[in-house]
Amino acid sequence: MARFALVTICLLLSINLSTSTASAAAEEKPIKALVLLGGEHHRYEEGSKILAESLAKKMSITFDFVRIDNPPEGKPNAEKATIPSNPALLEDFNLNKKYDLIIAYHQDAYVKLTHKQRDGLLHFVRSGGPWVGMHSAGDTLKTDRDFIRMVGGTFETHPPFGPMHVQRVVGDHFITQGMTDFTTKDEFYHMKMCSLDDKNLLLVAKSPGDGKTRPVAWTKKYGQGKVFYTVLGHAPESFRNEHFQTLMHRAVLWALRPEITDADADGWINLFNGRNLDGWTHSGPGGFAIEEGALKSIDGMGLLWYHAKKFRDFTLSVEWKVSRSQDNSGIFVRFPNPPADEWEPVSTGYEIQICDTAGPKHSTGAVYSFMAPSQIVSRPAGEWNLMEITVIGQTYTIKVNGQTVVDGYEGDRGRDGYIGLQNHDPNAFVFYRNIRVKEH
Repeated sequence: MARFALVTICLLLSINLSTSTASAAAEEKPIKALVLLGGEHHRYEEGSKILAESLAKKMSITFDFVRIDNPPEGKPNAEKATIPSNPALLEDFNLNKKYDLIIAYHQDAYVKLTHKQRDGLLHFVRSGGPWVGMHSAGDTLKTDRDFIRMVGGTFETHPPFGPMHVQRVVGDHFITQGMTDFTTKDEFYHMKMCSLDDKNLLLVAKSPGDGKTRPVAWTKKYGQGKVFYTVLGHAPESFRNEHFQTLMHRAVLWALRPEITDADADGWINLFNGRNLDGWTHSGPGGFAIEEGALKSIDGMGLLWYHAKKFRDFTLSVEWKVSRSQDNSGIFVRFPNPPADEWEPVSTGYEIQICDTAGPKHSTGAVYSFMAPSQIVSRPAGEWNLMEITVIGQTYTIKVNGQTVVDGYEGDRGRDGYIGLQNHDPNAFVFYRNIRVKEH
């Protein structure tokens, strides 16, 4: 693909929103984005321009806006259409030589693409062109299985516009790295034909409509092209949310840079994908369920351990929350053998304790029964916490919510081994997510 070419396209409203705040790594010429928009029920032009302005503050990028909806006279009702419609643009199978990516914010209403236009759009992506879609882009071509396969799903229904609390499934993907869970106001699209098997799920939320935890954002491949889609993006208010703007900026960067893949970022290995227990084995009573992209301990006492790999010197980063302050669990490290039972890792590895109400050497952050934490810095029950366990040689350092609570415990057990999570008892419900390791 010939990147960063500047072209003039008939009937396109083109604006250059590049600013001096572009990063030092900015390209010689700005990124060229084609923004496809149009339909009913949304203020497509306003929302697209809010997004364009926010992106241009962070990177060197220009935008060509084109409607593909051909609305009848006097339509749409949601906004006055000022950008010309030109779906014929998609008939050009050389679009990937003219644009670096497509940003999609459109809807089925008034969109009547010919087979050639639809094929041109899919060819752009299949041949390596990045596609970044928002909200009603998943409510387009709802009977076209190839388009649905590219997006990763299609619109089914939605509850009313309102508050949404969005949660990360993984924190080490390039897009979500450094992001936090956030609250926004949006129209929560429920998607169908939305298997998780072909995508990397990034964000989820509990729908106010049916109480189910549903996908909010993901990445996937379609042919040679990189695809990002989020159900967010209904109203200008949604586009102004700073977390949404950060999400879209990271998504565009990920889509544009072929060297950035869905592999884990900056050397981190993601041990739990938020969907299933691939790579994990459970020993002993009870187990773990998967709820809202997190592991939930059930019954016990048992151990869920990562069987896919042993680790030697590393930092283990884990987010957890408890249902009650007295809930009990633990993170096991460096037990050398696949456990014959749930007790073996207690004597062959080390447990980093989770329980705010136990004795000094048995409380949150302790190297269980060996060294007490200097302080308890857990957040209240129901809130997520972060634990970082660094093991180099025989030296163990434990941080909880950014504060060092064990500084330099010297162990004498094995130098490498497995990682595990404890489900302690029927009354303790402890949740884990964003389980990742960086080897040293």
